[in-house]
Amino acid sequence: MRWLLVDKIVEMDPGVRATGVRCFSRSELFFMDHFPGHPVVPGVLQIEMIAQLGGKCIIAAHAGILPVLTSVKSANFRSSIVPGDRALIHVEVVVRKSYSLAKGSIDVDGKTVSTAEVMYGNVPVDKEMTGSSDAAKSMIDGI
Repeated sequence: MRWLLVDKIVEMDPGVRATGVRCFSRSELFFMDHFPGHPVVPGVLQIEMIAQLGGKCIIAAHAGILPVLTSVKSANFRSSIVPGDRALIHVEVVVRKSYSLAKGSIDVDGKTVSTAEVMYGNVPVDKEMTGSSDAAKSMIDGI
């Protein structure tokens, strides 16, 4: 199963910051069990939204690396995201030689509902690792 949690990137300064959007419909599979009668977006998926957008921002500036999530430095959940909500995801990234960091927040209706700071290991992407540049592009586009 693929978890693509950013519908659209609306603004980006590659390698520095990005803003994305995710709209949640009632038909999302996770709403069936999380929680019956009171559907909310799981916190782990909110962290993943920030991580995915941060990864895209890093790749946009550094095509030779694949940022792989290594740790969640912090995460805070202030309010719920429910079916019908339009979430704005904001990230700021810092790229170093062997790792990158992303600090992000998610807003719904102008109110911050969650924040997280995540860390990535920067995995070099080259022909030896992937077999071809087409395979590398496919791997990166799948994020």
